[in-house]
Formats: sequence, structure tokens, C-alpha cells
Amino acid sequence: MRKFIIAIITVSVFLGCEPLEEVPFSFLSVENLYQNEGDVDKALYGVYSSMNQGIDELWYFLATSGPGEGVVVRLKGDGNQGQLSGLNFQPTTAHGVWWNNFYRGINRANVVIEEVSNVGLEPSVEEQKIAEARFLRAWNYFNLVKWFGDVPLHLEATSDFSDESVKKPRSPIEEVYNVIIEDFQFAETRLPESWDNANLGRATSWAAKAYLGKVYLHMAGKPLEQTEMYGLAATKLQEVVNNGPHGLQLNFADIFSVDNEFNSEIIFARPNVAQNGAGSVLNFFVGAPLSPHAFNGGQYQVGFAESFYDSFAETDLRRDVTLLYSYVNSNGDTVTYNDPNNPGNLPFGGYNDPKGIGFGKLLDVGGAPASPFQHRSDFIFMRYGDVLLMLAEALNESGSSSEALPFLNQIRDRAGLDDVVTTNQSELRDIIKQERKWELAGEFTEYPDLQRWGDIEQSLQNNEDAQFFGTVYDPKLELFPIPQNQLDANENLTQNPGY
Repeated sequence: MRKFIIAIITVSVFLGCEPLEEVPFSFLSVENLYQNEGDVDKALYGVYSSMNQGIDELWYFLATSGPGEGVVVRLKGDGNQGQLSGLNFQPTTAHGVWWNNFYRGINRANVVIEEVSNVGLEPSVEEQKIAEARFLRAWNYFNLVKWFGDVPLHLEATSDFSDESVKKPRSPIEEVYNVIIEDFQFAETRLPESWDNANLGRATSWAAKAYLGKVYLHMAGKPLEQTEMYGLAATKLQEVVNNGPHGLQLNFADIFSVDNEFNSEIIFARPNVAQNGAGSVLNFFVGAPLSPHAFNGGQYQVGFAESFYDSFAETDLRRDVTLLYSYVNSNGDTVTYNDPNNPGNLPFGGYNDPKGIGFGKLLDVGGAPASPFQHRSDFIFMRYGDVLLMLAEALNESGSSSEALPFLNQIRDRAGLDDVVTTNQSELRDIIKQERKWELAGEFTEYPDLQRWGDIEQSLQNNEDAQFFGTVYDPKLELFPIPQNQLDANENLTQNPGY
């Protein structure tokens, strides 16, 4: 894993001057780069590096988990944090930086896809490199289509500044999904099943299958509502469960431990290490006051609502892993949420409502790093617990509710909860939804789930920041606004309705 991260940093030196137009332009001289397999791998690492954008991690988190029911922000002014967590989306909100990041990754992937054939690799090796690039292109487009709906399709590398090349109009959602499916299908049959320790974090065939299952699940929900996709999702996710190498960790906390990285549950994650700026900065932003696990004690900008803590059963083993209701701070004092007897030297006005309960899944145990960008907690984008819950949902929605129970109950058994026995489809649907909120809290799934379920309006009633800001449901909230700077730069783009 360490070599993989160092490679990302090495390539990133060449990438820092890319313009931030809709599709960044070619980042390395092709004739200088593509000489052998190692050069192709360096270019691929450059595609991965578009996922690592420093402070933008906060906006990725707030745009995916922030508009859910559990997350609240400390800074409840009219800034980006409050706008995202309170669903007061604006075209100038900081979620827009990820439009650039996603298209940056897409363009870099397109360069690899087009140029790898000029290197003279063995056909099977060449196909594997193309498959890795296509997996990453699909991953970026999947984020874009979930966030923004119709988006421009760029399937060739951008090599000039012409309007025809750069200023493309939006393509329909279904057309974008078709490209995503084709890319993941290409990847699932050509990527390796696993990588050695020096390459942990690279996409595998199992990651492609898991993402195909998730793509089908999203297409079955809103806005497309292609319900026949539930069956395709179930079939693909069963491949991962029945034939794949992944499985649940016995102890929920072990999933997120920095000493247990790329354990059996991790299907696709962005590795982070404490060197050369290759770590995560999100730990710093979410660190509770004087947290011993975050640089400078943490900024305590976001946390979980106390109502979300109360929604867990007291016996649920996930609750006190996910939320730091009590912790020992860097001074050795025990701090408990809303305790009036807490030590008086806590910053940010103390550890109390409505600022949120700290994130237990992001603990850089072993001492705070020397920089906010050196936290070791990996970014987990896909794990086996998610696959089990998606499979249970797909089976239930396909009319096979009894077949869904074993997969749901694997999750509940690990959490120390009783098995679910109902096979009533409606009852089971609500149970699975809630189980996803508990199991995957803070793991970039909350808002996309609400979108596809059509539950944003209902969820607003349980969103404390939305209530604080007085957010009233409007259909426009089903998508983020197209970033204003993109509309200004490309007259062929149109804004999402309502913004």
C-alpha cells in the first residue's frame, strides 16, 4: 500500500497546474510518458489521485452524508457546512469543487484508455490497464449522475480548447448510466480479483461487480424507476456474496481500525498514509474537541445529532463505535456529550448539543499526526456490509422477501440485535432502510439513498439542521445545482430545475 500511495504523490507533481474547466486537459506529454507498463501505471495512479483533493474531502462528506438525518454541523451560519447539512443547496456551494475533481479523473482515465495501445503490452495486460481506467471513469460518472442528474459525457481525452471539445451539453441520465454499466462490465471481466500488498487500493473485479449491483439498485429507484433492475442488482450482488473473497469482520470496530486496513470487508477504498501529504484531512475536520486522534485536537466542524444516537438500541454494538458519546481527550479527561461537569477548558464552547457527537469511525489511534493532511484513516467507498444490505433490499423489492432475511440478519447479528422475521415487503423495506442508516452512517451513502428511495421530503422532518435553517421541501432538492462557475464557462449547460 505504501508504494501505491507514493506513486500517487509522485504523479501528482505533474498534475498540480491543470486548469479547472469542466474537463481538465492532458496532464502529461504522451510521447514522454507511455514507454512501458510502469509508465502506464503511473498514469493510472494519476487517475486515482483525483480522489485525493485535500480540503475537498470535507465537501464530499457533507454532500453525501451531510444531507442525511444523522449529521449536524457546528458552524450553523450561512456557509457551506450549514447549506449542505441543512439542504439549503446553492449553485455556489462548495460541493461544486467535486464537479472539477470528477471530470479531472474522467479525463485522466480517457487518456490512459486511448494511449495504452501505443505501448506494445501483451494484449491481456493492455486490457487490464484499460479495464482499470474504465472502472475509475465509471466511478467518477456514477458520482456525477447521482449528484447532478444529466451531465456532459466526455468519452475521449480532451486535447484542445475548442468549444466542441470542452463545451458539451448535458446527456440524459439513462445515457450516462449506460456508459457506467458498460465500463463496469468491461472491468469486471478483466481486472484481477486481488492485488499484492504494494498495490492495495487498486480496483478489483469484485469491486466492479459490487458497483454494478449498486448502479442497478440506483437505476431501479428514483428518478429512473426501472424496477426490473432490482433483479439484476440481486443477481450481481449474489455473485459477490456467493463467490467472492470478502466477508464481515466479527467486530464492527475492526472495519475502521488503522491497524486493520484492507481487511476482509473492504471492497474499494482510497488508502491514506501519514507521509508527504498523502493522508486524509477529514479526521481533522470531524475531530471532537481536544481529540487525541486528530491534528491539533480536531476542528469539531461536524458530528452526529443526539437524536440519531437515541435511535440506536442500547444493545446495538455499532452505536458506541460510530458515535463518541464519551471519550478521553488529549489531556486525559473523560468528556461526555452534554455533561455540565465536563472539564472547562474545552474549545468551541464545549461538547454539547446542537454541535453534534463525534465520529468514532475516524480515529487515527496512535497519536495525532504532525499535519492535518497526514491522518491514516482510509476512505472506504464500498464494503461488504453495504453489499449485504443492498442484496437484502434488491431481493425484497424483487418479491423475494424471505430470501432477503439471511443477508439482513448477518448485519444485525454482528450488531448484537435480534433477527428480523417479517416477510411483509413494506415492513421489511422500512427495516432495511433504517439498518442502512445505522450500519453505514458517515460512509457517503445517506443522501444518495434518500434520493433513490424518494425519501428526501420525509427525511427533512428528522434532519435537525434542516429544521434549524427552516428548509422547506422543494423537488429541486432531489439533485444538487450545477455549479455556477460551470454554467458561466459553458453556455451549453443548463441549470437543474428550481435553482
